[in-house]
Amino acid sequence: MATPQEIYDETKTRLDLNIAKGQMLQKEIQEKQAELQKLMQPVMEDQGALKQLEKLSDVVQAVESK
Repeated sequence: MATPQEIYDETKTRLDLNIAKGQMLQKEIQEKQAELQKLMQPVMEDQGALKQLEKLSDVVQAVESK
């Protein structure tokens, strides 16, 4: 049977590892959010361009026929 000190040490180690992993995940999330933010402007520009191109009937017909 483990001593109280061994249980304490084991629990403390697990806690420290989980905190470190949580911090790593938080950093990754922040990096992915920044990456997503950088993509938003080009996405909006492409959506706007497609809306304008859809107004040209020959473009829409050419796309539909493919």
